[in-house]
Amino acid sequence: MNLTEIQNTLLDSRIKGIPGSVEPFLLKEIKNKNWNILNEDLPMPIMVLKQDQLNHNLKTFADYLKRNNLYISPHGKTTMSPQLYSAQLEFGAWGITAGAINQIQVMYQYGVKKILLANQLLGKSHLETISNYINNDKDFSFYCFVDSLDQFHNMKKNLNDIKLINPINLLPEIGAQNGRTGIRSKEIFLELVDEIVKDKSNNFRFSGIASYEGIAAVAMKGSQAVHDFCAFIEDIILNIPSSYFSHLDELIITSGGSTHFDIVGERFSKLDLSVPIKILLRSGCYITHDHGPYLEALKTAQEDKNRNWDQVLQPALEIWSYVQSIPETNLAFLTMGKRDAPYDAGLPKPLKRFRPGEGYLELGSAEIFSSNDQHSFVKLADNHGWKVGDMICSGISHPCTAFDKWKFIPVVNDKYDVIDGLLTFF
Repeated sequence: MNLTEIQNTLLDSRIKGIPGSVEPFLLKEIKNKNWNILNEDLPMPIMVLKQDQLNHNLKTFADYLKRNNLYISPHGKTTMSPQLYSAQLEFGAWGITAGAINQIQVMYQYGVKKILLANQLLGKSHLETISNYINNDKDFSFYCFVDSLDQFHNMKKNLNDIKLINPINLLPEIGAQNGRTGIRSKEIFLELVDEIVKDKSNNFRFSGIASYEGIAAVAMKGSQAVHDFCAFIEDIILNIPSSYFSHLDELIITSGGSTHFDIVGERFSKLDLSVPIKILLRSGCYITHDHGPYLEALKTAQEDKNRNWDQVLQPALEIWSYVQSIPETNLAFLTMGKRDAPYDAGLPKPLKRFRPGEGYLELGSAEIFSSNDQHSFVKLADNHGWKVGDMICSGISHPCTAFDKWKFIPVVNDKYDVIDGLLTFF
């Protein structure tokens, strides 16, 4: 990947997180600023990415994949950061997954050569974009979901008379009852695969099977629902005529979000077909983890003796803010809100308290129970000891809706020195 343009991006005080007292500078120069979060060198709130925890997660997940003969195309929508895509590819990622066409455009612009759209592709502009990328870059490989004959016909229509130098790799999607997209019956799935295989345009190739077990867990509750959904998928796969994939070097089976990937990997690895199978996970949140739903989900997986996950990921994102007001004995307000921190899957969790000039102090009992655009409401114990001006470090819940609030994110070491910076492209 070519990140030179990102490193040469000019940063100035119009960007949240950059002090108003500094002259514009190039991102690559940030390490020379000698900034430190605890020294109040950056305006708050500020979300930081911790380098050691990030590296731990990258290595831990890469080792897990290698031991279990699994692959990953991490979901890029989580971070929308080409710098992190590059790190994931360096740690062995097969490609990068997108959820929408604008995400594909960012990934392609910065040199990702293998992109999986974990969504339905259709529409004139979208097909024009993908065909342009394919026909202007022989090294570019594109994969996408398809879940109906109508969608497949829409794709064919919008390609018009365009001939692709490499085919669009189609992954018919199997969906869960009461879930999201995806085919709900074996018969419809096989009908779609049959039409893809018989298409004479050479613009399309049946390359594998797609699903998303996380929707099954939500729709039907719990790990057993994931097992049941996997059994449904396995039954469909075993009914695909071998002639439909006998020409392939490998058949891709892609599933595996950030909470039940171990179940998917273990089950699908046991399938026996006439061609090699590549189990492709799409977990996105593993790279930074969190202090909320993903922390709890993987703790549950780790404690379950029937599951194949025994590793520990480390939360790598924190958001720092000031105590700005304590208008009542048991009520404080922080200088961060919905514009700064995720709130869709749980509110931030206070972790540490730091007082400039004094150092770390006991946090006490503190719970963020609500937030507005720029404020977080904190319930305190009677003997809280908090003061206006204290700095509070909070852990976030749900990385996908944390990254999208920050164009610039400082990368810090364990002393909170700013050693690098990330840019995001939402």
